[in-house]
Amino acid sequence: MSIKVKKPEVKMNLYETDKDVLKSFITNEKIDGVFTEKYLILQNFADDCRFSSDIQPELMEYLLPFYLRIIEEAIMHQNKMAEDIYSQFNSMIFFNQQNFKNSVGEKYPYVMEYYVEQTVKRMEMGNKTILGDISLFNTTIAFDRNNIVKLFDKIYGGSLAIKYSFFKYISVLLFKESDNLLAINEERPFWTSEIWDFDAQFSDAFFWNQDIVQYYERHVTRQKIEEVFKDITPILYNSLGKELMNLFSSEMEKSFATGTFEKRKKEYLQKINCRSEKYKYWTECF
Repeated sequence: MSIKVKKPEVKMNLYETDKDVLKSFITNEKIDGVFTEKYLILQNFADDCRFSSDIQPELMEYLLPFYLRIIEEAIMHQNKMAEDIYSQFNSMIFFNQQNFKNSVGEKYPYVMEYYVEQTVKRMEMGNKTILGDISLFNTTIAFDRNNIVKLFDKIYGGSLAIKYSFFKYISVLLFKESDNLLAINEERPFWTSEIWDFDAQFSDAFFWNQDIVQYYERHVTRQKIEEVFKDITPILYNSLGKELMNLFSSEMEKSFATGTFEKRKKEYLQKINCRSEKYKYWTECF
């Protein structure tokens, strides 16, 4: 993202952020420079902004490209330092959304679009585990209802790789943990509870609002899943082989017919909509 703005003075009240260190970052760091520990000051700044009712617009505007770089470093390259800053930045957006919107103004839709694009890129890259990218998916959607609309448009109209990533995640709603034939590489117990994860500090306090849940309810249906399944059938054949593929198809039909899918989707949505800060795990449909 290329935004040319003047280097701002630091005027807002900061409690977690060393102003001198932040000023040095603003003075010396370039957006195309080396990603170093100097970026850690932006984790402190994001923490300050999470509680601020008066985020300094010109300061956030200047630092925004650096945060977008951090998002890419975290999502696409799994840089641990970037992940820590990214998680704090996500918490700031979610818990202080209106003040963040006010500070970035007309750039807010671009920031949301950036999250959507990064999510789709990660899905296209694929992941060894079924829920490897679910925390990013959940987080992007949690920020704004428009994000789930755009994300589903890109998934349902996307490449086979994107649809396959999405279908692996949906398989957790189709099958109980012990019955999922796609879970060959899942060695950890209770891994399906990761379906409620978010990329954030205090992630247990994240949730999807009711508008998002209702949109999901209407757009993750048997018809949509069967359409995706039909599209990715060649990939599943290569992964499972003919015999297991036939069994998988039969078990999927059984999930729809017996109501297992609807019951698991209902529990998933009820818990991701819950504002409780308790750890979430399958209870009704485990």
